[in-house]
Amino acid sequence: MTGSVADVMLSKPKTVPSSATVGEVREQLANASVQMVLIADGDQFRGAVTELPADAADDAAALDFADTEPDSLSPSATADEAFARTAAHPNRRVVVLDDDGTLVGLVCLDETRTRFCGRKSRTA
Repeated sequence: MTGSVADVMLSKPKTVPSSATVGEVREQLANASVQMVLIADGDQFRGAVTELPADAADDAAALDFADTEPDSLSPSATADEAFARTAAHPNRRVVVLDDDGTLVGLVCLDETRTRFCGRKSRTA
C-alpha cells in the first residue's frame, strides 16, 4: 500500500466540545457505528471516549472519562502503518494529530478490518 495517513483518514471527523456531558456522549456511543467520540474545542484535540462506566452520571463532564493521550498518528505516517495500528485497536480507530495537538482526522477501519472506512478497497 502506498500513500500516507492523510490519503486514507477521515479529514473532518465529528467532534463534541469539551463541555459535552456523559449523557451526550453516551447517546452517540449507543449508535453501533460510533466506536469513538472525539472531544475537541475547534481543532484543538482534548480527548477520545470509547466507553463510559455504567454508573457515570449523565450530567458529568465527558472529558473526565476521556483518554487525553490516545494512540495517535501523524498525517505524514504511511498508510501501511495506519492500517497496522488501526487494525490492532479493539475499536478500529486511531486519532490523527499534528505535532501541536491539532486534530487533523481519524483513521478508521470497517467492521471487516480489511479496508479503511469509506473506501472500496484497502488502498482506494
